[in-house]
Amino acid sequence: MLKSSAEHKILKLLPNNKPITAIQIVENLDKCPKGFHPISRTYDQDQDADLRESSIFKSSSARYLCVSKTEGLPDFVVQEIFVLTDKFNPPRGFSLLNRTVDSEQKAWKKKQLCYKLVNAKEAKVAITDIIVCSRLKKAPEGFKLAGELNGVTVCFKMGNVQDSQTSPDANSRNVAGSPPDRPSRPAPPLAGGGPMYPSIGTEGGDHDYEILKPPGYPTRPAPRPPPPVPRQNSATATTVSTVNNLDGVPFVINPKFLNSSTADRFQFPVIRAKTMQQILNEYDYPFSVERQT
Repeated sequence: MLKSSAEHKILKLLPNNKPITAIQIVENLDKCPKGFHPISRTYDQDQDADLRESSIFKSSSARYLCVSKTEGLPDFVVQEIFVLTDKFNPPRGFSLLNRTVDSEQKAWKKKQLCYKLVNAKEAKVAITDIIVCSRLKKAPEGFKLAGELNGVTVCFKMGNVQDSQTSPDANSRNVAGSPPDRPSRPAPPLAGGGPMYPSIGTEGGDHDYEILKPPGYPTRPAPRPPPPVPRQNSATATTVSTVNNLDGVPFVINPKFLNSSTADRFQFPVIRAKTMQQILNEYDYPFSVERQT
């Protein structure tokens, strides 16, 4: 197998095992879309990775593959690519990479590159790297052959999608589906409490939440369960009774209105109607102090 410094360069440019999310074809390397990386050098001989078609009548424009691991459809990854002749239509579920993104020109006349996008949540493996070989006619070790395109070989590498989406820190924190760490409890109040922070006490054990209610406040009993549903036969039809959200809520009068010592002396306030001018005179505020500052 032929090796050169190109292998180390490619591995340096693509150091992660995240799946490729989008592929494009450009005519000019300087016009590679934002978020994409051009495959400009061959894997085996560090030569120009131009995929243009050779012609004896007219020199065609350059063609370069560009890949991205951040752009494209959200939550979709490239799972498969292969080279197809122009006499065949792409299989179901595959898309054609048939035009350049920078000049809107047809990519190739005799060959075409097909790719398949799948949802990352439903895919186990996807393509993580794509290389171009100028001399090798078979895929290097660790790669698969996509096909020959105008005298060069296109290969790709597969990787696990789920492993690339899970960070090592997350795995160490959540092993075998264990729940996340519980936040630390606040520090206990000062001994003796105070008027602003009264002590609650710990006689009931380690409570995360304390239910505070005034003495004599009516408690709400549990709602009554629905009656058993009678069996339905062919002769009669019955309806299922539902439980109302207000079932079990005690409707009581505020205790201060039932105090015998103040019941006779308590008088409800009288609401007097006011005109608009009276309301403006009573609640008018000039904002003179605010304007001076």
